[in-house]
Amino acid sequence: MSKTPDLKENTEGFDAFFSQVLMRMPAQSAALIRSSLEKTKVKAESFVNKNSQKFDHLFDEFLVGLDEKTRKKCHETIHFATLAAAIVAFSPIPFSDALLLVPIQLTMMLRLHKIFGASWSEGLAQGITKELVVVSLGRSVVGNTLKFIPAVGTVTGGLINATVATTITETLGWVTVKMLNEGEDIFNNVLTFEGQFKNLLKKAQKLKKKS
Repeated sequence: MSKTPDLKENTEGFDAFFSQVLMRMPAQSAALIRSSLEKTKVKAESFVNKNSQKFDHLFDEFLVGLDEKTRKKCHETIHFATLAAAIVAFSPIPFSDALLLVPIQLTMMLRLHKIFGASWSEGLAQGITKELVVVSLGRSVVGNTLKFIPAVGTVTGGLINATVATTITETLGWVTVKMLNEGEDIFNNVLTFEGQFKNLLKKAQKLKKKS
């Protein structure tokens, strides 16, 4: 079993990933995220580090047959995206979490395709990712609503969103790895990709509730 990378061990790698993500976002949203990044990143790192070990056994089979360097790159890329998703969830941007996850997941999927040397279609990937995020992130509205209640505050709302956002992002990353490792073209097998994502997401959510 490959070791889950320590996010703090590769700060430069994450910074490069996150900069790429922010370039895909609307300028105003990116500016708001940058302005609160010092605080939100600390919260996000704490959240992700507490949850990063829970699902490794669920995804480890997707790495069968890969060399250690490729396995490490896959883990690292998905963990960068998971941390980015948590940062967005903790950021004080009302009613936009779901849409802002799309640039994170596109960046993650693009990097994973490059790792496997697979062809990439930005337009198709954006359509697939947006659909899955919108359908799966319905609960994020609850979290964002809580941000407007003074007695509850942004942190509580963020915690709910972080759980949903990171679970979906991590699941999407590992389904991408699974299909790429099996030599399947995601863009030619969209229904298979979406079906595997939904099935794995259910398993991940059940584990989340038990933990």
